Amino acid sequence: MKHNSTEEINVLTNQGEHKNFLKTVFTLRGSVTPKVIFRVIVTVLFSVFVMILPEAHPSFSKISISVSPFEYSSAVLGLLLVLRVNAGMDRWWEARIIWGSIVNQSRNLGIIICSYGCESVSLRRDFVHWVAAWPHVMRASLRKERLSKSVINLLGEAHAAKIESVNHMPSFMGLVIAEKLSAMRSQGLDNFAFQRAERERALLIDAIGACERILNTPIPLVLAIQIRRFLFLFLFLLPFALVDQVGWLTPLITMIVSYPLFALDEIGAELQSPFSPRNLSHLPLTTICSTIERNLLEIAAERESLPKGTFISPN
Repeated sequence: MKHNSTEEINVLTNQGEHKNFLKTVFTLRGSVTPKVIFRVIVTVLFSVFVMILPEAHPSFSKISISVSPFEYSSAVLGLLLVLRVNAGMDRWWEARIIWGSIVNQSRNLGIIICSYGCESVSLRRDFVHWVAAWPHVMRASLRKERLSKSVINLLGEAHAAKIESVNHMPSFMGLVIAEKLSAMRSQGLDNFAFQRAERERALLIDAIGACERILNTPIPLVLAIQIRRFLFLFLFLLPFALVDQVGWLTPLITMIVSYPLFALDEIGAELQSPFSPRNLSHLPLTTICSTIERNLLEIAAERESLPKGTFISPN
């Protein structure tokens, strides 16, 4: 079975900003500059073309636009681009909050079962492994990837193949965990612990549903189309307004204006898909899932090393 190793994805693009101001200014890693530089170059070349038109034929010298309309339209364009970025940021931040809850609910499930569960060590360990694998399966489902090696290491090849064969992998994981909770209840799991664990399991199902809502409901296409049309018209006509005002500085001014506008548009587009590793500043889901797995296995290992009936503190 072949698997895409998302553990190998470089998450450096989502690091916090460098404390050194100049290093942050000139870094390209994690920047939208490589994605927009071609558009900026094309815009500058077009401005050069507009600038040399009067030199090619005197009749083109009559083609000019007053700069006044651009003073007002630039403000409107700026507001639209900020709206686009804010909409993308809202999606990114909501997705991060959801995955924060997945971390907490997974830990809660592990603590509940290891503290109040049945006395069967093998049953507890098996349950913790399934809970630890669940976030990995969620990540694979959201990214439309094959299951990672982590799932195979936790559950084995046979279970991993079974999970991949179903239509909706996270729901199948929820079903298996619910069945294991039912089995543990029949072997000593008290009703209070069962109810709490079932609540956390249901919240994990809610969490993947919320992630799928973000994934499957992009920002309305009509908004993106209109913003980009407005941006195109603005930058297309701008050189005709600048050429009489600044002359040979037209390409430079066009570059200074077009770069931040294209960058804001691209940032808004990038933030719309917080789960995709192909996007800049995507959520570090591989790191989050590995943290959950490590924490749960540590909880299980600590429980097995403690005397019977000892409560495991989450700290």
